[in-house]
Amino acid sequence: MRPALSVFFGLASALAGEEAQHAIVPVAAGRPVSLTAISIEREGAYPSVIRLKGAVEIKSQVCLPVGKAHKLICDGYTLLRADSATYVEATGEIKAEGAVSFTPLKHESAARKR
Repeated sequence: MRPALSVFFGLASALAGEEAQHAIVPVAAGRPVSLTAISIEREGAYPSVIRLKGAVEIKSQVCLPVGKAHKLICDGYTLLRADSATYVEATGEIKAEGAVSFTPLKHESAARKR
């Protein structure tokens, strides 16, 4: 069973002085999804639908099985940006709207890994 925990905190945003909201959402594979937006609203109890509005960023770690033992190696992340989005916790489905961009794999720099 997945934990029903989401962590919310504020961080100053470069957009018109508004404060961005952040949420870390647990997923079945154990690699949480990071949600950032000016407004984050959860509909009901976990698992629920999360609505994000304004400067949306959804970041998810990329891990692939490597070698004969299929050990998971995590290196980088996917990044979706949009004006607004809906995230379905039960399935991981994302519906993005407005100006949408998607980076399928962004590697973390070697310096950052240290």
